[in-house]
Amino acid sequence: MPNLNRFPLLGLWAREAAHRLSYNDHDADTLGHAYAVLYAIRANRPSRVVEYKDKEAAESVKEALAAPADLDTVEFGGDELQVSRDGRGRLVGRVGNALPQTAQTYRYKVRGKFPEGYYDKVRDAFRAFFKQYPKDRLNTRELYNLYDQWKKACGAGRLVDLDKLIRWCQERKSIARA
Repeated sequence: MPNLNRFPLLGLWAREAAHRLSYNDHDADTLGHAYAVLYAIRANRPSRVVEYKDKEAAESVKEALAAPADLDTVEFGGDELQVSRDGRGRLVGRVGNALPQTAQTYRYKVRGKFPEGYYDKVRDAFRAFFKQYPKDRLNTRELYNLYDQWKKACGAGRLVDLDKLIRWCQERKSIARA
């Protein structure tokens, strides 16, 4: 029974919702990581100093911190996420006033946490679920409410049973159309 902490799952969930809402891959990755950080903060999880051992993630954070950041907000999933744009116009998450969230930090803090072979399986289950889900309902608080439903249905403490989660998505694809 493969399990995973909720943080990377919420990051992937938000990433796939952003993808469904027509964000490009880079910005969807960034929003996925930023959204997960927002809810980690709201859960009052004690802050830990983040050090990226991954060279690309560390470089993307260093680059984002070095660039002037005109802060803005993006309405996403019924929440406002603090963001800026990099020199190429891509989103940089600025949630938590700490380290920026980028596509590279998503790869390190979200994608890299999945057990072998499960990132693609869970991503595909989320995509199939969201494909049937009306976009106008997706970019609302309902995004978090749906996460909360599967977190409770598939959870074991702070972990989530990945096979149960995939089944949850498959069983609810037809419900999403309603």
